[in-house]
Amino acid sequence: MSTNVLRPLFSENQILSAADVNGIVNHARDARARHDRYQHSWGIIDGLSLAGLERENTSGKYLEVTLSPGVAIDGSGREIVVADSQRLSEDLFDQLNIAESVSDPNDPPRYPVFLLGRDEKMRAASTSVSFCAGTGSTRTIEGFEVTFGRVGSAADLDQQLVPDPEQGPGDSKNGGWRILLGYVEWDGTHFTKVVEESDGIVRRYAGVRADEVIARSGALALRTAERNVNGKSSLAIDNKNGGEMRFGLQDSSGNVVPVFTVNAKGDVFAEGKIVGAIAGGVQVETGIATDGVTLPMPPGITQQLIDNGEAQVQIHLSPRYQQPVSLPPLAANEFWLMHPLECYADGLRVVCRVYWQSTNGAGGSPLVLPGVCDFVVMAFVKST
Repeated sequence: MSTNVLRPLFSENQILSAADVNGIVNHARDARARHDRYQHSWGIIDGLSLAGLERENTSGKYLEVTLSPGVAIDGSGREIVVADSQRLSEDLFDQLNIAESVSDPNDPPRYPVFLLGRDEKMRAASTSVSFCAGTGSTRTIEGFEVTFGRVGSAADLDQQLVPDPEQGPGDSKNGGWRILLGYVEWDGTHFTKVVEESDGIVRRYAGVRADEVIARSGALALRTAERNVNGKSSLAIDNKNGGEMRFGLQDSSGNVVPVFTVNAKGDVFAEGKIVGAIAGGVQVETGIATDGVTLPMPPGITQQLIDNGEAQVQIHLSPRYQQPVSLPPLAANEFWLMHPLECYADGLRVVCRVYWQSTNGAGGSPLVLPGVCDFVVMAFVKST
């Protein structure tokens, strides 16, 4: 079989066969599938949400789960259209025999719901309009199937086989490409819950593969939601003020309210504070510590940076007058006097001990107790 893509070609007075006409349709369909397969990543394009509606019968309450209309592209480039709402079949779930026993009522099994493309030939007309007309089907239904998987079977969706470059959309006869719609929980008779996530695996939406994106309007935006959804993260690049990149939350009009801006001159404007190690800068951490406490590193500073010689740390400790509650009370006009015995850092561990002596000499010898100190940890990061 040739691995080249064949395009139909006709000549004058040629008698066209069914294969010739089908070649016209298949050439365009295969080209579209290759575009969607290689220039886009597969997934849901729009809709196809699972929703549960509470019902009740003689056996009690249960959930009626419905799939909303929508469109998806599978990994072979096949377009799957669900034109009307579809109720998930409890009979099908039961027949698949995939249900597991519930060992923990607080964490019941979650069964993935899959969408697959399915081709089906329409039934031929019972009568023919002419003596020469054929009786075969003249249409193929580009349909779909909604089915269920075992617990954990959604983890291998990226391992599905992609058709060869010269081929068109995948053949549904070979199992079909599974697209995850969500998950359901099952009580042995009915669905009880609809969820979107299990073990970190969620619905996948279609994307685009590109090394270059050109904005013809002079403005490019990356959004985490539709532009009219207020309060969602967005990134905008445009030619305002000589060229800017702005990050922040978008308002209801789709405009980015920036908290971080970089202009074309390289100037950086941040509404918050910059956290993390800065090359060639100093990171500082301050606070109060007691004897035996391990001091925290400044933000962005790790032991690996220190071990690699990429950062140096200096620690300054100052004893703090803070009378322990364990000291016995004294008479009026009598006080405890604090005399620091030692205050230093053993690595990042604080060593701080203090002498306490009363002004009237009560209690005999001075008491030696753990002390409290103020600390400053400074990390000097080498420039790269």
